[in-house]
Amino acid sequence: MTTKIWVIDKIKMFPYISQIKVNNCHTSKNFVFPEIELEEKRHIVLTGLNGSGKTTILNSIASHLENRKQANFDPLRKLKATLSNNPSHPHVKQWQNEIENLENVSLKFLNVTNEFLGEDWDSKDYVISFFKAHRRVKFDDVSTVTKEQDFIDFYMKPKNDRVEVTSQKLKQYLVNKKVYEAFDFMESKANNTNQNKIFFDQLENSLKTIFGDKKLFLEFYKEDFEFFVNFEDGRKITLNQLSEGFSAFLSIIIDLIINVDLIRKSNNDFKFDPNGIVLIDEPETHFHLSMQYEILPLISTLFPNIQLIVATHSPAIISSLKNAVVYDLTSKNEVSDWLLGSSFSELMITHFGLDNEFSPIADKIIGDVRNAIIEKNPQKLKDILLVNQKYLTPSLRLEIESQVIDLESKLQE
Repeated sequence: MTTKIWVIDKIKMFPYISQIKVNNCHTSKNFVFPEIELEEKRHIVLTGLNGSGKTTILNSIASHLENRKQANFDPLRKLKATLSNNPSHPHVKQWQNEIENLENVSLKFLNVTNEFLGEDWDSKDYVISFFKAHRRVKFDDVSTVTKEQDFIDFYMKPKNDRVEVTSQKLKQYLVNKKVYEAFDFMESKANNTNQNKIFFDQLENSLKTIFGDKKLFLEFYKEDFEFFVNFEDGRKITLNQLSEGFSAFLSIIIDLIINVDLIRKSNNDFKFDPNGIVLIDEPETHFHLSMQYEILPLISTLFPNIQLIVATHSPAIISSLKNAVVYDLTSKNEVSDWLLGSSFSELMITHFGLDNEFSPIADKIIGDVRNAIIEKNPQKLKDILLVNQKYLTPSLRLEIESQVIDLESKLQE
């Protein structure tokens, strides 16, 4: 019972980011967002043109979170003193970058006391991750079982970018889980067996969502230490055969699932949803448009107590996330709540500044259709349909066909 009360207190007290002050991030200086400090956990999305400071701000936030994780009350003063006392140290460049990152932004947190930021921000209890843009994903082959402590040490150490390393370790962790599951079953360790089931159910359900296949299942071949993704249509592929987009998507999900799994184990609570802050730079990288709509809702559903801080160019990403504040670094304006959940086409006009939501090719086709209607020429409309079949959406094709029928009907009167 004591543990449960302790966990509930931790959830209530967690210091989600409530406001970000940008001191100096190249083109972005001296402003705060959200303009009114948040009073509850909300996701924060940064958008803006290239060079507006999105990535710089995320890097700076990551530095602050790492230092909070290490319980450094005044990391900036400590780093400056270290640099001053060791001017020839090989880590001088790293320290200079860290100082710059910490000076770039200042953060305000919900539920903050000095004691909490120091002693109680414990990396064993919370998820703090930074997924950088242009992620490289590789799933290394596995030939043996490794110590679980290696993963505990890896995840509990402060790191602001784990994706590349984690993707290599992913299959190793999965293999370890399956082998330990067999031992737990033989030794009648019901709690551990249940924890493994929760872990693999969550992974399999994530794969079903990612691939849009409700009958998909994950299969383990113990002879080869290999996992296969089995699809409803009979296809069977390994993790290494996934496309770049699916691999990038999966690497983020799995990194978080593993992190949460270790935290649950340390708290001896297999259903505990830990708090945390996850930074993602350009989550749309490598992702098809339909996947861009899926990734953030999936993460927020799987990990309901995690706050997402996201930098993106994608209107699909912006419109996909509920309970979010969106800030445009180019205009220095908060995006109105009504834009959240707006259609892709609405955002292309209202937020990204395009004249309309269509491509130049579609613009020309629509112009030709308009002229044909003015000329009352149904044959010209039929020619447009024939020549531009591969460019037409179903709705646009239906509209043109309706115009053909309407014009032919009027000409016969």
